[in-house]
Amino acid sequence: MLALTLVASCGLVAETLKTGGEQKLTKAAPPPKKEGPHVIVFALDGTTPAQLMEAVGGGHAPNLSGLLGPYQGGGVFEHAYAAPHAMSMLPSSTIADWSAIFTGTAPADNGVPGDEWFERANNRFLAPVPVSVDDITDNTKTVVDDLVGHELRVGTLYERMQVRSYVSLMSVHRGATYYTTVSPGSFGDMITQLIKGSLLYGAGPEKSLSGAIDRDSADKVVQTIEQHGIPDLQVVYFPGIDIYTHEANPPLEKQTHYLERVTDPAIGRILDEYRKKGVLEGTYVIIIADHAQIPTLDDERHELGTGDNSPFTAVKRAGFRVRKPLLALADLDKDYQAVLAYQGFMAYVYLADRSTCRREHQRCDWTKPPRFEEDVIPVLNSFYRSNRWGRPVPKLKGTIDLIFARQPVRAGGKTLPYEIFDGHHLVAVDDYLIDHPRPDLIDLAERMEWLSAGPYGDRAGDILLLTKACSNLPIQRRYYFAGITHYTWHGSACEQDSHIPFILAQVGGSGQRMKSIMQRFGGDSPYERELTPLVESLFKNAEQ
Repeated sequence: MLALTLVASCGLVAETLKTGGEQKLTKAAPPPKKEGPHVIVFALDGTTPAQLMEAVGGGHAPNLSGLLGPYQGGGVFEHAYAAPHAMSMLPSSTIADWSAIFTGTAPADNGVPGDEWFERANNRFLAPVPVSVDDITDNTKTVVDDLVGHELRVGTLYERMQVRSYVSLMSVHRGATYYTTVSPGSFGDMITQLIKGSLLYGAGPEKSLSGAIDRDSADKVVQTIEQHGIPDLQVVYFPGIDIYTHEANPPLEKQTHYLERVTDPAIGRILDEYRKKGVLEGTYVIIIADHAQIPTLDDERHELGTGDNSPFTAVKRAGFRVRKPLLALADLDKDYQAVLAYQGFMAYVYLADRSTCRREHQRCDWTKPPRFEEDVIPVLNSFYRSNRWGRPVPKLKGTIDLIFARQPVRAGGKTLPYEIFDGHHLVAVDDYLIDHPRPDLIDLAERMEWLSAGPYGDRAGDILLLTKACSNLPIQRRYYFAGITHYTWHGSACEQDSHIPFILAQVGGSGQRMKSIMQRFGGDSPYERELTPLVESLFKNAEQ
């Protein structure tokens, strides 16, 4: 699993590769099958709408094409409706987005703000998908200990629905009836190559580790259905799409090939099982991604990492002892006054009240918020000056798009929304955009508020950095916060990695009817968190 961590895999863990298998998550007997619809959610990690539609329309994805039917225009297919402008939450990163999707809530309300984050209330750093660290412990815990389920502060779709639900691989699975992981297969050589960063994709997606994972996932879904019957709700997660896209070159073209050669047959395998059981006709199928992708240069110049001449250095130069990019620390290293957590195109910076820990090896009281003038302002200035003039950190010059901060509140208190630091003052996002329009940053004020303002908004840091990343910039001017280089990244507010596929189909149903259903959940531009109320409505309306 270290291999998957090193390619910033989106949510798959070591235990999945080691053991595979099935877990019954509820102690009570599974609920009986309800009279009503069957719903399948195909969760396609890191899939861009353009690549999915290219696969559907290109004649090489017969299962997806047959499911949707011929295109009729305006997002309507014969049997489906694809929302023209569905959007992710912020950050556009795996764990935060799937948590929003399968709870119907925003990160500041549900407590899961990214792939990595720091909880100042209990002085704990978490990395269910490691980006700055290379420790896979939390990644493994997403399966073996339901890490994300423990961190979520709201109910999941499965808990809210109280129906017979099966979930395959998805990190958000608390409350499901059965949770399945893949059968291992033989990945030794490929894992070794991944660890070395030398996995070759020339053989094509069919022979990639990612493809093996996704195929085994589909096979395990079928095995569980054969053993326990068709569920009311089936969630099938395909993490391999994202893993493959990060490492393939050219990434988006290769993603289309992957969707055609791996994803489409895997989806067909599951649809065939429903057909064999005589329940496919009338089944609702939802296709959704957590985020999309922005191509980047796979080199160290564009990776804003964790070593010298990095954001870590900017915080140190502001006079802070910075937490090392590790999950487990030696006792002498626990006197840190600042913490950084990376999300790809975003980074969170957490600051202590340094008056509680002035001396070396004195631990800070993280339940106290930082002082704005004494603690926050020095770090803001360090980032601003580094970005503007290359001092004190030369590598950061011209790499940061926007710097956000807000007045701190005590841990556990309802936080204020982030504002933009202009070099002198904090400016409300809406006010800033009046003077500096940014149509490339989609719904920036609203999405930033969902991330930062709420009972768990402090988990998104005291300062937030947004790199220059949008696709209207030349690729040479896009930068990312990470401990490894990739051919794509995500995590921004840009159109390219925020615009996701969100499709409702019904086998044998009407695309116009699918549109009328979807229009109640955000119109043509729903946010991904609308999946939970959409699924609830499909069951509720069937009961009426």
